[in-house]
Amino acid sequence: MFRLLILLAALPIIIAFVVRWWFGMRILAEKGKLQCKCDIGRWEKAFGSENLPVSQVGDAVIYADFLRKSALVDWGARDPKAATSREGARRFGMAVPPLALMIAILAIIVGKIPIAGAIAIFLLAIAFSVIISYLSIATELKAILITSRRLRDTAVFHRRDDEDAVIEAATALAWKEAAPPVFNLIQR
Repeated sequence: MFRLLILLAALPIIIAFVVRWWFGMRILAEKGKLQCKCDIGRWEKAFGSENLPVSQVGDAVIYADFLRKSALVDWGARDPKAATSREGARRFGMAVPPLALMIAILAIIVGKIPIAGAIAIFLLAIAFSVIISYLSIATELKAILITSRRLRDTAVFHRRDDEDAVIEAATALAWKEAAPPVFNLIQR
């Protein structure tokens, strides 16, 4: 029975690794290192001084992180209920796998379940966290899209290629960060 549970849990985990790589890691590797030049004054007018880049020239991933943070702050002000829900899903993904691992280890020590059962519990917790995280990513991507329109309208970057790279990297960061932190140990 535990083998069946392990197989059922492995399917969403493997799919999440592929999705995270395809929509996140691959794009960050491709676009994230592109050197971009930004107008700090326009950035401050468009997004405020809270998430202000330090310099005018840097990697696209640096600006993408600031863009994503600005999008999340704006989204929190515009639709606090949805933003809180997404943050709750992210926290759930951070807390459930380690908690399940602790429970599984204690159950092994007490002798209530075999090692295969502990592995099944841990993998099921990860799979459940992955499903919750990726089902709620659409609202975050929508927030990034809205902020990206403002980025394009204010012409913060001098070149269109820089804008595109930053927007794609911000979206890729959302896909990368949506997975539970356990994935960071395996897939970098």
